Amino acid sequence: MGSLLAGLILLAVAASASAQVELPHGCTVMVAGKGTTADGSILFVKTEDDSPRDIDRLWYVPRRTHPPGSMVRLRNGAALPQVAETYAYFWDECPGTAFSNGIVNEWGVAFGSNGCSSKEDPFEEVAARGDIVDGGIGFMLRILLAERCRTAREAVELAAELIGRFGYAASGRNLNIVDRNEAWQLQMAMGKHYVARRVLDHEVAVIANTFSIREVDPEDEENFICSPDLIEYAVERGWYDPSGGEPFDFAGAYAPERVHTRASNTDRQWNLARLLNSEFPLTWEEARAGKMPVSVIPDRKLTVQDAFSIFRNHYEGTSLDGSGRTETGEYERSPHQTPAPICNYGTHRTTVIQQRSGMPPAIGTLVWRSLDQPCSSAFVPWYLGATRIPEAYHHSTEKLSTTKRDLLDFHFDLPPETWELDRDSASGTFGYLGGLVDAWYDLTIDFVRERWNEFEGVQFELQPAVEKTALGLWEENPALSREYLATYTYSRAVEALDIARELTAAIEQQLWTSGVRRRVIPPVGRQY
Repeated sequence: MGSLLAGLILLAVAASASAQVELPHGCTVMVAGKGTTADGSILFVKTEDDSPRDIDRLWYVPRRTHPPGSMVRLRNGAALPQVAETYAYFWDECPGTAFSNGIVNEWGVAFGSNGCSSKEDPFEEVAARGDIVDGGIGFMLRILLAERCRTAREAVELAAELIGRFGYAASGRNLNIVDRNEAWQLQMAMGKHYVARRVLDHEVAVIANTFSIREVDPEDEENFICSPDLIEYAVERGWYDPSGGEPFDFAGAYAPERVHTRASNTDRQWNLARLLNSEFPLTWEEARAGKMPVSVIPDRKLTVQDAFSIFRNHYEGTSLDGSGRTETGEYERSPHQTPAPICNYGTHRTTVIQQRSGMPPAIGTLVWRSLDQPCSSAFVPWYLGATRIPEAYHHSTEKLSTTKRDLLDFHFDLPPETWELDRDSASGTFGYLGGLVDAWYDLTIDFVRERWNEFEGVQFELQPAVEKTALGLWEENPALSREYLATYTYSRAVEALDIARELTAAIEQQLWTSGVRRRVIPPVGRQY
């Protein structure tokens, strides 16, 4: 049964993928200022949307000391001096990718990015005029910032220094940098032009895969950090005409029109906005004209549960919904066949990072992590102080903790079996369940969601008691508090994995024994 059923499932999943109009190959982000949330936290929410075949491995990288004269190698060949000691960090690795890697360091500074094309010239031309030096900086930027910075603002300032020295090597990018007190979005064009904007406390920044920062005030150093000639360069290139009377618009100047108005970007931004505020004034047609603002004022105080719901959305209730969903909530087809929803067929990881300033980073920075499509998966809480990770969550033939290779070689020079379906890994387990649900979405989603809602509900009930205990222990013995958090986090991660396997087995069993299409229900005598 196993191999035949698995083959049939993979064929169905492949058919679902081929029916998908467009895989975004990008990501969706919202950053909620502390004044917009129910508990006063900053919420940093991000998807990684690359391919259903991409995998995720979670590593803890401890502090490291380096002898004098040590150098850091950048991916394209440049190098810079290493510091005497680097900070510890969690690395949510998507092997082989240059930018789909989430990082949170020991101080709670979190990093994640959106690919954003710029109008800049090809790499060779930018390098020839000296705006790319020794291959520039790209993949290693966020790692260097995590290893060296204790605050988001410090990280933005160091990023500006590194970009000014080497130049940014990709066409463009938005790097979200969020700590427990401030959130910044650093938007970079290839070369040495960039602007960073602080997310204000009363707003929620929304972005897909095009630049989103609008007006820039270089004199407002509290809220903007930008390259010295950002506006002058745009004027020189003919991207901005100050004589027209309009204020400088970074996105309008530096983003290619074809990308800035692409439906796969504007539709996701618009959907975030209307889910945050039911009276958001723009229609999706107006959003496609490139009129989306950098942020939205929500119509309520946001909770972590709100973030979960928003990032499980597929345009339900709008004219963009292509699932044929009925008034009673039934799906005629997978909603992931709708072009570019927030939760889509290429989503392989979603994180909701809850940043709270009134606690030590080990407790106050809480990463809610969901593997594969979040609508068919669960968010598992990972406290920053919990440094023990179940082996399944980084199952691989080579371990970061034991490899003799440096980080660049380990990440990019991968054995062929890396891309095979690995049911012993968390990534493979949740990915297989997600593909199974997607192939028979209408028959399985209610069954799966009911069980995951129960799992997540228990976590929210436990959270106040867990954190009260952890804070009490912290006052007497921080190491014991960390061990307590590690035990709790470890148990929730293992339980989520067990449930994913139970759900998979239940769906496979019913599909195998049934000769007709019918809704999957819990087997008699077993509770899921």
